[in-house]
Amino acid sequence: MPNRYTPGSFTKNFSWNKSYKRLHTAIRNAFSPDRAPVPRDIWRERSDIQDADLELIPLNFFLYSMHGLNDDFVVVDRLVDRAFVAYDSDFAKLALFAFHLATSGTWRYSKWPSGKVAGWANDFVKGVAWSAGRWSSAAMSKQSLKTFLEEAIDGKSITKVRTNYRFMLKSAGILVDDQVQPTNLRAPWLTDATMLFWDRQIFSGELHRSSSPKDFEVAFFRNEIHKLLACTAEEGRTIALSSYRRYATELMPRRLEQLEHLRDLLAA
Repeated sequence: MPNRYTPGSFTKNFSWNKSYKRLHTAIRNAFSPDRAPVPRDIWRERSDIQDADLELIPLNFFLYSMHGLNDDFVVVDRLVDRAFVAYDSDFAKLALFAFHLATSGTWRYSKWPSGKVAGWANDFVKGVAWSAGRWSSAAMSKQSLKTFLEEAIDGKSITKVRTNYRFMLKSAGILVDDQVQPTNLRAPWLTDATMLFWDRQIFSGELHRSSSPKDFEVAFFRNEIHKLLACTAEEGRTIALSSYRRYATELMPRRLEQLEHLRDLLAA
C-alpha cells in the first residue's frame, strides 16, 4: 500500500509550453545577479512568474528551501547552476529528476515537514516505473498512473495530477508516443543529477565535510538514485564514482561555504 500524499500546487497548470524553459527562466531571474541564497518571498518577486499559486511550483517541487530565524532561504544547488547555462534538453531531464527526488527542504508553515512535496512521484518511479534497470512504458500509461495515484494521493484531483505528470514526462523527452525513451548513459544530466542529490544531502545534514567517498556512494544507493536515473545499479555505480571526483573538488566546497555564510540566519 503506497504512502498517501496531498497534491499541493501540482494541480495548477504551469504553462509548460512543451518544455521546461519557463522554469529555467524563473530560476535564473530569481537568483540573478549574484547566484546566492534568496529569501523565499524575494525569490517569488524576482521570478517574474506573477502568479502567487504558480510561484509555488518551482519553490515546492524543484528547488530546496531552508528554514531561517527570520526568513526562509532558497539555496543554490546544481539545478540552479544549470539555469545559468543556456536552456537545453539536459536541463529538462535534470529538472524532472529534481521533481522525482522529492527533497524540497523546510520552511515555515510548510505542510510537508519531510520536504517530500512530490513524494508520490518518488515512490512511483522507485516502486512501479523502474524495472530491471529501466523505466517501463506500461507503468507510465494513463491507466497504470491512475491506479497508482488513486492509492497514493488524497483528494479528487487524480486526473489533473496524472495529466500534468505525463505532460512533464513528454516535455522532458522521456515519453514519446507513449514509449519511454532509453537513457543515454553519456548524457551530462546524469552527472548533474547525482551532484544535485549530494547537494541536498549536504543541505539536510545527511552528508557533511568529514564524509568519506564511501559515504557518498552509500547515500546514493540507500536512496536508490539509480532508479531515478533509469539505469541499473552497476551503471549507477559508474556514474556515482565518476561524478564524485568533480563534486568533491568543485561543488562540495561551494555548498559548504554557502551553508557557512547562512549559519547565523538559519534556524537551529
